[in-house]
Amino acid sequence: MIKRKLKNLKAIIKNRLFKKEIDSFWIQEVMVYKTQNRIQVFDKYLMRKKVLHIGCTDFPIFDPKNNLHIQISNKCKELHGLDIDFEGIEVLKKHFDGKYYTSMAEVSEDYDTVLVPETIEHVENIKKFLNEMEKINARNYIISAPNCFNSHFKHGFLNKKNNIFREIIHPDHNCWFSPYTLKNVIEKYTNLKVKEIHLSNYNLMVICICERR
Repeated sequence: MIKRKLKNLKAIIKNRLFKKEIDSFWIQEVMVYKTQNRIQVFDKYLMRKKVLHIGCTDFPIFDPKNNLHIQISNKCKELHGLDIDFEGIEVLKKHFDGKYYTSMAEVSEDYDTVLVPETIEHVENIKKFLNEMEKINARNYIISAPNCFNSHFKHGFLNKKNNIFREIIHPDHNCWFSPYTLKNVIEKYTNLKVKEIHLSNYNLMVICICERR
């Protein structure tokens, strides 16, 4: 008990010193919930709902045992998939024969939830991507991305003698996100409001739950 109190006191002092050293302009604070598994966050917005899953094929490392689209197919009332990977969609159809799109411009239906898990970090133009996504009418939008501050991602120089910097990262990723920066791009480039932020899967993922303003 005493050790815990001392630890908390040290954290408070460290936080106060940090705020004194850094101008408040640079300090961004957001409320974040911690959850063990992303499915726990998604469930409320998937169960017996009509869902559009953007980025459904897991290109180029598709595995039916780990594919999220297959995992959530028995939860949704109706599940549609969208991915620019034509070949991947044909493979996915063998496991779940639902409705699929290859472009957001093709989508004309309304949904309860638009699910965009670990996709935004792959796109070339984030603003354009979010603008197109927002045109799809839905009650809720769930957007998640890898958390740049997660300690499980071991980055750094291989050793002190060389200049090789190593990152453990999908080779197609274009950027990292934090709770603040993911919220920021969503609210900056769309008319959506981020109503909840979660850190999930041992802080590996940042998840933003959004709705229209």
